[in-house]
Amino acid sequence: MTDCSIEPTKTLANSETSPTDDVEKQEQQQQPGAKKDSATDDSFLGEKIKERAPPGLNGSLVFLYAIFFAEFTIGWVNLNKCSINRLIPIYLIIAGFLGAVTKHISKYRHNVYCFWAMTVLIVVVVAWHILGTYVVYKEYQPNYEPQNGPYCNRTTYLVAFWTLTIEYTLLVLFILLSCCYMLMRNSFNHHI
Repeated sequence: MTDCSIEPTKTLANSETSPTDDVEKQEQQQQPGAKKDSATDDSFLGEKIKERAPPGLNGSLVFLYAIFFAEFTIGWVNLNKCSINRLIPIYLIIAGFLGAVTKHISKYRHNVYCFWAMTVLIVVVVAWHILGTYVVYKEYQPNYEPQNGPYCNRTTYLVAFWTLTIEYTLLVLFILLSCCYMLMRNSFNHHI
């Protein structure tokens, strides 16, 4: 087991050895042939590996939280600017909030209470998504000008519409890839 404590350094005037001699002694103690406690080193490395986040994870989290924040903010700012259907900005506000909360709670999925809270939140998110789909797609191609009667703010409607459309596109892509894998999984197992 290696000692990680640092001894106070001696001044050159009071010591018989120089700092370079101390460095040489440490290098000799840690030569490749020297025995180390491998169990301690392996567990230490394992702990360090577990502490690191996988590469790219932080970027994707920032991207997801940016989307949730944008939905929430656009819905909040334009809350009274969609007279054709007031639920469109409300959909954005709640979708952004629920998405951020669900993603945050998913970090604590090993806790039983957080797991059940996350399960309930996912059910609520899916139900809210279905309601939002009905509300947004029902008003497809709304009037964007307030002078022409009932209208909806262009940014609000398009963010809601394209968010839902991209989510459905990703869902269909995921289902297709899952079906392809299920149909071809025996082929993958034979070649491995």
